[in-house]
Amino acid sequence: MHLLLRILRGALKRAAELCLAALALLTLADVLGRYVFNVSITGAVELTEILMVGVIFCGMVLATGRREHVAVDLVPVPRSRAGSLALATLSHLLAVGVSVLLGAASWQQAQSALEYADQTTMLRLPLAPVVFFMSLMLFVNAIVQLGLLWADARRKEAHD
Repeated sequence: MHLLLRILRGALKRAAELCLAALALLTLADVLGRYVFNVSITGAVELTEILMVGVIFCGMVLATGRREHVAVDLVPVPRSRAGSLALATLSHLLAVGVSVLLGAASWQQAQSALEYADQTTMLRLPLAPVVFFMSLMLFVNAIVQLGLLWADARRKEAHD
C-alpha cells in the first residue's frame, strides 16, 4: 500500500512539475513572441488554462496528502482529545463530501462535454479529457481525505 501511495505521489508531483514548466515556457515564448516579433502564440490562453488545471488539481491532492491546506479556526473548540478528534473527523468528512459532490458534478459535465464533442475555441482541443481529469482528481482527493481520517482515528486510539 505504501508503494502504491509513493508511486501516486511521485506521478502527481511529476505531472504538476511538467505542467508548471510547460506553463512557464509557454508564457515566456508568448511574451517574447509578442514583444520581440510582434506575433503571439495562437491558443496560448487555452493552453494556459489546461496547464493550470493540471497544476491545480495535482497540487490539490498533493497538498491534501501532506496536510498543507490552510486551516482557520472559526468555531472555538475545547482542546481536549475528544474535541480535537471530533473536529478533525468532522473536517475530514466535510472535505470528503465536498470532493465527492464536486467530483460527481464535474463527471456529469465531462460526460456532457464528451457527448457534445465540446472543444476549445482556437485550437479545437477536446474538453472532455480535461474535465474527466478534474473529476478524477476530486475523487482521488476524497480517497486521500478518507485515508487521513483513518490514520487520525488509528493514531488517536493508539495514544489513549
